[in-house]
Amino acid sequence: MPITKVRTGGVTDNAITATQLPADFNNGITFYETMRLTANMSAGTGGDVDGTFESTDTGNPAKKLISSTGMSASSGIFTFPATGMYLLMCRLRFFADADIQYNNFTIRTTNDNFSSNDIEAAEASASWGTHYSSTNLENMAFDYVFDCTNTSTHKFKMKYSSTGTVTVAGNTASNLTYVTVIRLGDT
Repeated sequence: MPITKVRTGGVTDNAITATQLPADFNNGITFYETMRLTANMSAGTGGDVDGTFESTDTGNPAKKLISSTGMSASSGIFTFPATGMYLLMCRLRFFADADIQYNNFTIRTTNDNFSSNDIEAAEASASWGTHYSSTNLENMAFDYVFDCTNTSTHKFKMKYSSTGTVTVAGNTASNLTYVTVIRLGDT
């Protein structure tokens, strides 16, 4: 016979304790933050997206920091607040002064603070005919999961290349070019 009622007994407060949870239990997401490029950046035909980034601070931004510490960015190189598995959600907005045919946006990771190891981790690219103009803003996006086992050496940056001269869009009041970082769990 099928059950036709929902039981209402529920679980009493404090009924589940740490000793009753599996040994590999995690508290779920422990960190998330969005950082945005604060001003337009002349990118030429390519290079690191190395302008100034700030933690989103307008509107009602959602962020959960680790011991009051968030991401840091210096010259476009992002440093994590703690070790762990992170989801990087990168968005790039750009415009050009003339028609261009090809754009490429990558995330670069390192395990040696970019001293010699610079790995292309994810890539987004787009091709157009010669119809692209400065009146249009274009967007590129990709996501990547990164294992940060050492906050001193494991970092990431974004890079851009194009067949024409572009400007990467940034603004201190809105998210145009930005990255949202979510700590998924322990490494």
